[in-house]
Amino acid sequence: MAYIIALANNKGGTGKTTSAINIADGIALENKAVLLIDADEQGSASAWRGSRLDQDRNMDRAPRFQLTAMRAPVLNREIPALLAKSSFQYVVIDCPPGAQGSAGQMTRSALLASNLVIVPVTPSGFDFWASDPMVQMLKEVRIFLPGLESRLLINRKMGTTRIGRQARSGAELFEMPIFKTEISQRIAVAESTSRGLTIYEFERGGISASEYNRLIEEILKCQESNLAQSSVAQAQLG
Repeated sequence: MAYIIALANNKGGTGKTTSAINIADGIALENKAVLLIDADEQGSASAWRGSRLDQDRNMDRAPRFQLTAMRAPVLNREIPALLAKSSFQYVVIDCPPGAQGSAGQMTRSALLASNLVIVPVTPSGFDFWASDPMVQMLKEVRIFLPGLESRLLINRKMGTTRIGRQARSGAELFEMPIFKTEISQRIAVAESTSRGLTIYEFERGGISASEYNRLIEEILKCQESNLAQSSVAQAQLG
């Protein structure tokens, strides 16, 4: 059964798409079959893929993962149907910003399909406050999926600033588990994305790639925990 990871935040500009792309590639580097779903009406992940094709016109180089757009608010039905006919081991969903209207419906359907929800937040008081609707949506979804796991990801952190240093204490106000790994804002991340590349293709031995490696290690530990809890629950039922 595939492990499904959604990156979601009602606030835009938190780096969801960039993180989704790099997480998908990092997991694919572990020799796993990965599907990235672009569920954002803005189509940022698809635009990234198009940019890659334009720049690599004379090169036969596809990403290590597959990418498809799915923008109907019924992902909780469409994804299981797709997985039943495929061999993907991991699915990463890039959700749209916004908690209301079609964007909110899309995100809610993505959460209902997921095993783990990653909520990227940028380290500023306003962004923490603006992300609260996402936390409330997760509480609503857990009524139907009590086992759904979620983690805050401190993203685009400016490490040398006071706000950057205080990011974790600010994120703790959400009363949600926080990844130990923090992704810093670096030129390498922005430049790789603008070129249609992942951080691993752009600078695999760099600091940013190392941060994503640590993040992926934590994600895989979440999966192990999820599997262990499922085993215990099945044993109790049996």
